[in-house]
Amino acid sequence: MTRIDHRLLRAAVLAAALPAAAAAAPVDDYMASRDKAVTAAVAAAKAGKAGDDAEIKAEEVARKDLAKRMSALVGPLKFKGLGTPSFTLDMFVYGDDLPATRLDGMAFANADETTRVVATPEAVFQAWLAARAKDKDVPEAAAVREGGRAAVDTGYLVNNALVNVGGGVVPYTALPVTAAPGETVYANLGLFTDEAPANALPNTIVLLRVADGRAVMGMTAVALNMKPVLACDQAWKPYNTKVQALLKATETVSDLEDPRWAELAKVEEEGSNVFRTCLAKAPESQAAFATATKRAEAFLQTLRGN
Repeated sequence: MTRIDHRLLRAAVLAAALPAAAAAAPVDDYMASRDKAVTAAVAAAKAGKAGDDAEIKAEEVARKDLAKRMSALVGPLKFKGLGTPSFTLDMFVYGDDLPATRLDGMAFANADETTRVVATPEAVFQAWLAARAKDKDVPEAAAVREGGRAAVDTGYLVNNALVNVGGGVVPYTALPVTAAPGETVYANLGLFTDEAPANALPNTIVLLRVADGRAVMGMTAVALNMKPVLACDQAWKPYNTKVQALLKATETVSDLEDPRWAELAKVEEEGSNVFRTCLAKAPESQAAFATATKRAEAFLQTLRGN
């Protein structure tokens, strides 16, 4: 009798594992095809052949194949108010010969792109996080070891997942959204801007939902009608004085190696960090943050799809 029980146990374990193994195979095939296409594109770029007709055609064929695979992996998804999805990897090479760092997935957006969503298999998302943790010369890469939390709390990850052109997101503060059973959710309130953040108030919600074998990340504009916080503006003021002096000093400087450019970037970042830290703790901000959390909860419902 014991032998029969062991056989039944092994059969049950095997049966439980089969769906996961079957699901992993298409993802593995996608990742292998994707890596092959990117490697070929990087090699062509290094050889100075990126603009050749044959290389352009090869990339188009590879991209269409990957888009078809990704669409099948993500499955039929619809998000209220968002249009027909498109494949995110519009290029395989970044700069001269570096692999593109965009998150593989299907991208959705509304008409004016104030709301953007990317859906991808969870396994692809985790592989992307692992790859970004190894990015060279990226200060935020170390934070990626935090996993999904870092995806919404790190501007580098948000911008490589959701932003195409026209600016970037600077995270300000986490939002305590409530996840349903079986899902993992992280949210952040931040600023979408094409300039240095300085002491600007937040205007964007970023949210990540992981459930049902998918990772869905989205960003949406939010108007909170926040009023300036005097103490935080005062904390930013001395940094702004230095920024303005450096801007004036570099008005006619064309040498990008001039140390004043690096000093300008450093002071801007330090001052903005001080301002954001102050804003997150200021009593005057809490009502607006509560409103942002409610908006994030509504956005989460949108990200649940269909």
